[in-house]
Amino acid sequence: MRQIFPAAILLVLLVCSPVGKTCAEDFELVELAAGGRINWTHRLIEARGSGTSEPEAANTPEGWIAAARNARRDAYVNLLETVWQLRLCNHKVVGQLFSGDDQMLAKIEELLKSSKVHDTVYRSDGTVDVVRRMSFSGPLSQLILPGSIVQLEMKNLGRTTFDPDHRPFTGLVVDARKTDVVPAMCFDIVDESGREVYGSAHVSRELVVQHGMCGYATDLSAAGQMGRTGNNPLTVRALGAVDGSRTDIVISNTDASRLRSRAENLFFLRECRVMVVCDPLPEKPRQ
Repeated sequence: MRQIFPAAILLVLLVCSPVGKTCAEDFELVELAAGGRINWTHRLIEARGSGTSEPEAANTPEGWIAAARNARRDAYVNLLETVWQLRLCNHKVVGQLFSGDDQMLAKIEELLKSSKVHDTVYRSDGTVDVVRRMSFSGPLSQLILPGSIVQLEMKNLGRTTFDPDHRPFTGLVVDARKTDVVPAMCFDIVDESGREVYGSAHVSRELVVQHGMCGYATDLSAAGQMGRTGNNPLTVRALGAVDGSRTDIVISNTDASRLRSRAENLFFLRECRVMVVCDPLPEKPRQ
């Protein structure tokens, strides 16, 4: 299986602006949740936690240890709450889909124990603040993605004969700015007639688990530079979201026909070489 994210992408992420702010911060699609934040660009969930010790132990070695332990526990609870608000598909978050499923809850809780403490701050009043962070690619995606996304035999997808008059597209970039589209782990792209162009039936489960069905960004030029869609992506404009949905995207029949016209395009879709550009999300945490 080919790696779909070349190492060269790291060079892009390291380029800084004149004021020292990484360009990655300019186009990250971040969603605030009640317990933390979801970074859809880098597929990370993050939560903060605070802890204190008993007043008589404040600012003592034992007090710092207790405060840090309580902060990690608080961050763990907030991280679980953030996962519960992770949008899996149209109008459905993880908590809604698995509510009452004690076995699934236990598996998610076990996975979150492997989350890393990204930052720790010791304050003069004896309080300790920590940040826990975890990728929702890999094991977590494998656990919560629906069974409709199955492992496809990529080798059975033959490529067409090379056409010197046609430079094949290497990926798809969907410009969904100025629409109501919001990010999700699973979504569909359809044409104006409602026929599916891209969705769970078009992708390899292994690649979705590792990299997601698409990448998200808030800047069109940055989306093309992230390496996911290659050096000649087809860029299309979203007409809007599907009626009754904020995650599923409508594109024109003309653009859909361009995607369906060659078997090579089917191949890059199954490799999840798709980027979606959205407007920045509201700064108010989602409840």
